Amino acid sequence: MKCRQCGAEVKEGAKYCKACGAKLDNQPETAGFCKVCGAPLKPGAAFCTACGAKVSAVPPQPGEQTGYAPARPAAVSDGKSNAAPQQTAPKPAPKKKTYIPVIISVAVLLCVGIAAAVVLKFTVFATPADQAAAAGDTSGAQTGQQAETATEVNPDQIDSSDVDLMADGEVSLQGMVKVSTDNRLFLDWGTPKSILMKEDDGEFVRLNEVSSAYLQNEGVSSSLWNELPLDQTVLVTGELELDGSQLILEAQRMTNPDGTAIVIQAEPAASAEILPQSDTRLLTQQDVEGLSLREINYAKNEIYARHGRKFASAELQNYFNAQSWYRGTVDAADFQESWLSDIEKKNAEFLAEVEFSIAPNGYQLDQ
Repeated sequence: MKCRQCGAEVKEGAKYCKACGAKLDNQPETAGFCKVCGAPLKPGAAFCTACGAKVSAVPPQPGEQTGYAPARPAAVSDGKSNAAPQQTAPKPAPKKKTYIPVIISVAVLLCVGIAAAVVLKFTVFATPADQAAAAGDTSGAQTGQQAETATEVNPDQIDSSDVDLMADGEVSLQGMVKVSTDNRLFLDWGTPKSILMKEDDGEFVRLNEVSSAYLQNEGVSSSLWNELPLDQTVLVTGELELDGSQLILEAQRMTNPDGTAIVIQAEPAASAEILPQSDTRLLTQQDVEGLSLREINYAKNEIYARHGRKFASAELQNYFNAQSWYRGTVDAADFQESWLSDIEKKNAEFLAEVEFSIAPNGYQLDQ
């Protein structure tokens, strides 16, 4: 016979079900077991109260296989070897496969790959430090290093990126040429710029807050390059390059800011008097030894020039105009000998005697 509680086979005369432990003589009458879930059915029930399945009109006969072994607690062992074998629950119906998680995962990986392809490189570059920093004056000095972080850039909109300078080829930068603490020339353009550079491998590097770059001559005339640093604003045209941690401007051309050629002015001759003590002490023959006839004439007129006298001779006037100490304020006709001191008068006479002793007519001006 079967247990009315769980449906397990039990021996005739048994008082308890060895499968579920239920007392057999107190079990209510049932109309069999549900063929779908194996639950006991009440007499006359049209539907199973456990799973809701429709009940067959003919209840299962004792010993009839229901096609479903109901799950139940583990059998209670009574120490005998003929305990009812444990039945295995049927496998649930397989679920319909879905590919949505796989599709989402592939899409995420593709997005990550695309983003990685357009992320700018990370770079750290050194900013030149000028001589002011070396001397302890850091008010206008560039010092230290700047760390630049990369940001994502859409390659289709690379030209419209929020940068001050797109360095894809030749660029022109205006600034002052300075000398770094390691004795290298660099261009300082003052106002920091954000620069987007295209490297040889086609990738882009973005530099932020850049205000200077080392200079490397790639085409500037040597005569102009050797005059650097110039104490003026210049326009340098060339290509920017990152060499490790250093930003370098390879200079091809250097002009004035308006594009005109830079005029190199010759260093003015040293402005010194021929006989600087001719107004404080009497001169001797030893003071004029080694002087040319022209220098003696100039030294004589030097005494008058200190008092602002102008000269009718163009040669003399041009000479004294080139001296930093000379200030011509008095016309030759208005000059008075009384403005000279006794020492100056005697020295002027002495130099005239020396001049005419060398040449009877003295030095011939304007020839």
